Amino acid sequence: MPAMKDEVDRSSLLSLRQWITVEGPNSRDAVLRKTAVARGLALILRHIARTGIGRYGQNDKHVDPIFAALHQHVLGLKSRSLADDAHVDNFTLEIIDGRPVVLSCVSPSVNLVLEAGDTENAILPRHESLESWTIDLRTSPTDVSHPPTTGMSNEDSDALLTKLGDLLYKLYSGNPNLCATTAKEVNPIAFQRLNVDDDVVGGHHRQKRRSTAVTMLGQFGERHAQLKDLGVPDVTACLVRDLLEVSLGDFRPDTSVASIEEVCEELQLMHEKSGIFMFASPIVEQPRLEIDTTVLYGREDEMSRLLSVHDRLRDTGESEAILIDGYSGCGKTSLARSVIPHVERAGGYFIGQKLDVLTSSPVALVLNAFDMLPPLVLKMCNPCEVESIKRDLCSIFGDQLASLVRLLPNAALLRTSTWSSPPSASQLDGKLRVDYTLQLFARIISSRQRPIVLHLDDIQHTDQYSLDLLQHILCDIKGCSSILFVGSFRSNELGDEHPVNGFMRKLDRNGTLTSNIHLGGIKLESINALVSNSLRLVPRYCKDLSREIYRRTDGNPLFAIETLRSFAERGLLEYRLRQYRWCWDIDRIGDVKLSDNVSDLITLKIAALPEKNRQALKALSCFGSSANHDILNTLSMELENLQLGCFDELVNSGLLNKNDAGYNFSHDKVLEAAVNLFTTGSERACFHRDIGRVLLDAFDKGNLECVGIVADQCNHGFTSGTPEACTKMAILNEKAAASALKKADEKSALHYSRNAMRHLSKNCWESERDLSIRVHLTHAKSAAINGVMDEAKDAIDKLLPYANAIDKMAALSLKGSILASSRQIQEALATIVGVLSDLGETIPQTFDDETLELLFAQTLQSIRENSISEVRKFKLASPNDEAVPIIRFYDMAVHLSHLLHTNMLDIFACKSVMASMKVGWTKCSCFSLAVFGSRALVRGLVDESLTIGFSALKLMERFSDADDQKTFVYGVYYGTIANFNTPFQLCCERLNHGKEIGLLHGDNLGAIWNGNYFLHKGLLAAIELSKLQKECKYQESIVEGDRDQYFGMTVAYTDLIKNTLDILTGDEPFSGPIDGDWPCPGTNVIRYEFIKKYHHSVRAFWTRNFIQCFDQTRFLEDMYKNLPNTMMIQFYGALAGYCLSENETENRLIDVAIAVMREKETNCAHNFHNKRLLLEAEKLSHEGKIEEAEAAYLSAIEASRKARFVHEEGLVCELAAAHYLRNYTEDVRHRGLLQQALECYKTWGCKPRVEHVVKMIDN
Repeated sequence: MPAMKDEVDRSSLLSLRQWITVEGPNSRDAVLRKTAVARGLALILRHIARTGIGRYGQNDKHVDPIFAALHQHVLGLKSRSLADDAHVDNFTLEIIDGRPVVLSCVSPSVNLVLEAGDTENAILPRHESLESWTIDLRTSPTDVSHPPTTGMSNEDSDALLTKLGDLLYKLYSGNPNLCATTAKEVNPIAFQRLNVDDDVVGGHHRQKRRSTAVTMLGQFGERHAQLKDLGVPDVTACLVRDLLEVSLGDFRPDTSVASIEEVCEELQLMHEKSGIFMFASPIVEQPRLEIDTTVLYGREDEMSRLLSVHDRLRDTGESEAILIDGYSGCGKTSLARSVIPHVERAGGYFIGQKLDVLTSSPVALVLNAFDMLPPLVLKMCNPCEVESIKRDLCSIFGDQLASLVRLLPNAALLRTSTWSSPPSASQLDGKLRVDYTLQLFARIISSRQRPIVLHLDDIQHTDQYSLDLLQHILCDIKGCSSILFVGSFRSNELGDEHPVNGFMRKLDRNGTLTSNIHLGGIKLESINALVSNSLRLVPRYCKDLSREIYRRTDGNPLFAIETLRSFAERGLLEYRLRQYRWCWDIDRIGDVKLSDNVSDLITLKIAALPEKNRQALKALSCFGSSANHDILNTLSMELENLQLGCFDELVNSGLLNKNDAGYNFSHDKVLEAAVNLFTTGSERACFHRDIGRVLLDAFDKGNLECVGIVADQCNHGFTSGTPEACTKMAILNEKAAASALKKADEKSALHYSRNAMRHLSKNCWESERDLSIRVHLTHAKSAAINGVMDEAKDAIDKLLPYANAIDKMAALSLKGSILASSRQIQEALATIVGVLSDLGETIPQTFDDETLELLFAQTLQSIRENSISEVRKFKLASPNDEAVPIIRFYDMAVHLSHLLHTNMLDIFACKSVMASMKVGWTKCSCFSLAVFGSRALVRGLVDESLTIGFSALKLMERFSDADDQKTFVYGVYYGTIANFNTPFQLCCERLNHGKEIGLLHGDNLGAIWNGNYFLHKGLLAAIELSKLQKECKYQESIVEGDRDQYFGMTVAYTDLIKNTLDILTGDEPFSGPIDGDWPCPGTNVIRYEFIKKYHHSVRAFWTRNFIQCFDQTRFLEDMYKNLPNTMMIQFYGALAGYCLSENETENRLIDVAIAVMREKETNCAHNFHNKRLLLEAEKLSHEGKIEEAEAAYLSAIEASRKARFVHEEGLVCELAAAHYLRNYTEDVRHRGLLQQALECYKTWGCKPRVEHVVKMIDN
């Protein structure tokens, strides 16, 4: 045998007879190889029977032609005698490395690939084509791609199945010379005679047939036992026996095989799930029913839809959302998680969290889900990708990477080797903008090649804040993140007013694709697959049991699983060692009454558990749906009634799941049943109290870090106690609130701070002064950030009389912010002025022009004397210096005075700069210095304005923690001052950066302010209008977060630029003067009416409404003469004047506009040189100086192109073409200029101008 085996290993082609002989004992691998061959034999027989290959007529009257043809050409027999075993030799195998790879049928010639694509599509003819065989049929032609059924009679089909059984017996027995039905021969004709009609043969023969059938059943049972003894799995031996029993006709058992298709399916099932059906774990004396609840049954269509959405996301890279709804137990979670293997194979990331009724902070679970990404990145990505992600994180977040780590602790895994340690807590006081931070993080981590699939289970328990967060991430129109959000919820727990419905509508409005999958009950076939896999029996054996389960559960998967378990627990389903299988009496099962509610089944199951296991369920339910290993280990060491081993027993019983993090309930219904184990509220409180006591002790010792979980347990269990206990509870909740604030978990912060306030004693200011100050200040922050302003102000007012200087400054600073955000600007400013007075500062009582100009002159003189440009020589205040609170409150006053009056703004900016020069500069000095520079610009001091503004930028560089100042400093400098020394394009770049910094710090006003400046400058910088529209849409999404922000001013400014962009792109028509009043009467720092005039001028000029454009020049005011908007109104007005009249004398504005552009050109030729040249060209043209005008036009075109102002390059070309049309009749140079103008306007995206130039070209 060994020599022969060696020869086989070297061979590439063997007959089936040879391979059966040399394959050897039925080891696991050998059985798998034989099963692959067995399935191949069945597939070939099915294929030949379906296509009719080899059906030739026979002269023998006693043999059916089809039957004879099958035996002649498939089984290798040439006569009616079926006594030899030549059919084995009709098959050959191609062997590679000992594995059967291709099975071939000799006659008719057919090949079947066994290892790859082993479906009927892989069946190939060897010498002839299937097409030629089909045409040669004696029967009607058939479509090979859709073959018909066999067309065989029942008797012939039975004979075919019997012969297949004989083939498989030879295959698994290892002896190709044995026949299954007798030691010498098998005679299907004799079997056919068993099925002659009773009326024909009479009673005597019927009795004889029955006796023959019983005898043969015994023979087939022996064959089953023989195969078992040879190491063949029981399920395979049973299939062989059942195939042989087909020959008994009417006397065959109900479980015998019905068709060749059924055989193919069973063999495929055995091969694909050999661990379930062929090589199950050894059975012990008391077997336990094991049901794999991770397998998804009957959801192929739904799973296909989910995968198609995922694959579409990989194609488009655009985020999508899909909701899965259905009743409890229908498989929503399993469906969502079924995509995990597909996502991981495709290189993506799957993250998810489960909400429950005890979830106090859904947003914390969203953050926990995103915190799963860094470990997945290290697992899924190659080293080059990981390094690239690390560099991007460092580049985009910069110093704020520490803030990301605070939000997502695992982000520290992606730090670079050069990344410094996180800054101290004092540097992280600013509110973190969670949605923008996650947007940036998702942009870096995800891509079309590696999308993120985010699953939130039971989103009926979510809240508006967490849904808004998800909306911002999914609707990140500016970024390139690729996220598929999958939310699942119970259909009967989501009303029309639930926030989830609004969430989906908002996604639709923002262009994010959404879809829905509804789950009902699964079909009977799927229930049968569930039962089959659970009992390790092929589906054919389980049909009656499956029908009974389906009748009781209506196809609900969870209900079906629990019903099956209930049958086993009640002894209605038992494993019989002698029969190697689970057995049941279907009539007995049908008579048993079970609950028609799955919750009752689970409750009864839990009630039957040992007391120790029920205690474990109670303990776990106190944490919601899950608890981690550290917590449970800590509890098991301290609580006598809680044993860690119980959790594993509950996993075995199907009530819990276990993973690397800890244990969780297998289903919500199990959690509900566990909660119901508590008979009274006081019993549950006792559990929480005992758990809280143990966890608090571990936390105090530094063994646990989850202060929120500890506080939750203590809060649920605490009823009343000693003053010392109340103090401990106040301390614990204050720590939990502070921790939640650092993680931007606003809702939890308010919950804990309220508990801390509740536990303070009535005489807390006398007994626990420091603790009381800390609790009140934390509660004020928590209440303010949640919009509960009355609570915040009340906490501060109670705190102030007892606070020391430092705490008082912090409290007053917070109070000023609260009052400002509550529209109480005057009160906020009065509070700040009062603090400044207490700090020894003298604030003017009036804000008249005389007082202002005197103070401004004094400040300017001091700046000149102190060489403001030498920033490196500035004296910086130390962190504990008295200057710090002074400058900080001046900074607040400057911010607030923006909303009140220009004189106020100037005065506070002057006072802040003077104080900084006197006592030392801080990072809060930067904004006041920049504002002072902008106010110098208004007064015409351009050079000094540029110097002062640039000094403010350089001053920020001297502070390592000044990122929070960049937003407003960038807005002032690049939005106003830098127009006269910095290219508009670079101003846009820095303003966009300022917006991003503001978003990262949660500074909405600063971010929107920079964003609006960016959009305004974008028009001047010739950024493509479509890109500006996209940026504007993103800006709108920021503004939408708080439409009432600062009295609606942000909305008003954003709407102005949006409407202007829509008109220039042709999305909206020009409609004349801009309607609407300033939403904040009484404020005039940047007057709304002036901004409206500018936008009216822009819209009118580019849509060629020159009368209205020229008309705007009449409203210019001296106080705005040095702002870019004024200059552009003059520029457009001067050009519009020529379009209205060709008489140069009537265009009085042209010389003024030229003079202004020439003056500004000295500091920044990039921005103004081309404009001056165009104005001069127009003037020369209309003065009749033809040659000089043409030279000026060419210079203006070149200057515009060099400055990358494509819109103005197009404008010069258009006006130059008009010049040639006015002055020449035969000259065709205007055509080239018009074509050039058309290309420029198309690039810019200005539809009104494109349409006008097209008409000029056509005419």
